[in-house]
Amino acid sequence: MELKIIEETKEKIKFELSGEGHTFSNPLSKELWKDSHVKTSGYHIKHSLVSNPIFVVETDGEKPKASLKKAAGRLEKTMGEFLTKFKQLK
Repeated sequence: MELKIIEETKEKIKFELSGEGHTFSNPLSKELWKDSHVKTSGYHIKHSLVSNPIFVVETDGEKPKASLKKAAGRLEKTMGEFLTKFKQLK
């Protein structure tokens, strides 16, 4: 995965995620919506076979990168909990 910043301001970040699709982008976008500082979170993929997701995240003044870090941390925790429960299955 490669993250390329396309545009960045105090309240907005637009970036491309190389090598990813809806499988990663959808949970990340949904997790961003749980942050009370996030006003807009979304992504688009022109064509799933030949293009990468382009994300836009806008906040109410909090740094967008901070919101992204928090969302990634929550996703990591959730996936860790899932993995633990999955390993307990017989």
